Amino acid sequence: MTKRITHIAKPLLPATLTLSALMSMAACGSTTAKPSAAAAPTAVAATGTSQPGNAPGAATASSTAAQPSAPDAARTSTQPQAPASKTTKPASKPSTANPDADAANPTDCAVTHLKGTVTSLTRPINHVLLTVTNTGTTTCNLYYFPDLRLDADQQSVTQAVEDSKPQAVVTIAPGESAYAAIGTSAADGSGSTPKLEKQVEVFLETRDQSGSLPGSMTLPLPAGTYVDMDKAFVTYWQSDLQSATAW
Repeated sequence: MTKRITHIAKPLLPATLTLSALMSMAACGSTTAKPSAAAAPTAVAATGTSQPGNAPGAATASSTAAQPSAPDAARTSTQPQAPASKTTKPASKPSTANPDADAANPTDCAVTHLKGTVTSLTRPINHVLLTVTNTGTTTCNLYYFPDLRLDADQQSVTQAVEDSKPQAVVTIAPGESAYAAIGTSAADGSGSTPKLEKQVEVFLETRDQSGSLPGSMTLPLPAGTYVDMDKAFVTYWQSDLQSATAW
């Protein structure tokens, strides 16, 4: 009995060995399968090595992911608009070339923007007429009366007729003229002997009548103009010819 069992058990030993071998092979199979699973990181690593070639795409993806939130985007979009509003402000300022603005705020007339002439008058006698025309582009003011130098030896400006003072400052727009009459001697012939003069130098008074503005105009007198320096006079600036020749 014992022998039979032993005899029967003998064939079982190879089977046991075969089973063990199978189990060992299965274990080896599972062991060999693990490197294939580890190959996945290798593939990922290979994909990682190819990423530098796709940097623009990656940058685009990262920049898309890094897009600012709605409040940040609003702040970003509104910031560049501030300089635009600053640049539009000067356009809203009134232009200095506006004729209405120039008329409302006239400047002092300057001899560089005036054209002057002196012409003879038949009435009243012993008078010549000084005319100045605004050749500039802006309206300007003429104050008081012209300061005249009729002779090189003249010590002071020619006296003005106070009664000829107008009620308002004379203002001339571009192209307009103003007038002043110059009396060369007394109508009754009194005074000293008149002297032949060929030119007159004209200065413009300042607004506060503290002196003359810079510059002057030297204008030729009509031929045969004799001046008595003791009796010579000039009127205030006038806006019309009739007012100037009334004195």
